[in-house]
Amino acid sequence: MSAKAHLRIYRFEADSVFEGAIVGAVEQLETGPGLRLLDALFVARDAAAGELQAIDLATARADGTLAGMLDFRLDIGRRREMTRRTLARAGGVPPAVVAAMVSGLEPGAALLVVLLTEAAPTTLDDAVARSGGRAVADEVVSAATLAEAAPR
Repeated sequence: MSAKAHLRIYRFEADSVFEGAIVGAVEQLETGPGLRLLDALFVARDAAAGELQAIDLATARADGTLAGMLDFRLDIGRRREMTRRTLARAGGVPPAVVAAMVSGLEPGAALLVVLLTEAAPTTLDDAVARSGGRAVADEVVSAATLAEAAPR
């Protein structure tokens, strides 16, 4: 059985603005003392085409940094490639779970799911609020990865 972790889900509507604040807050979680980011997943439904977009923490930091998250936000080609890699990665959140999460979103909307060793820090909550998002779930789970928490 895995240790207890905090599962937090943030929702963003179609009018949300992503300008890098969330990436900065996630980067602080990665490098700061104490609290640890165990796993993260960002899923969205493209505003124009309605297609699934997804990136997880492992895909975002495949090169050792979180630069992949910025590429995901800024480049449609990279976004498609990272979505493909996220869905193909063994041990990640099952593709059916990702698809189910996105199926409930209108075009342009998104979800950020994080798994933390402690309750969400105010820096992350503040970055989400500045982007136009809000917390929609916050619970303690027995999981070390989002794949383990996926049944929730």
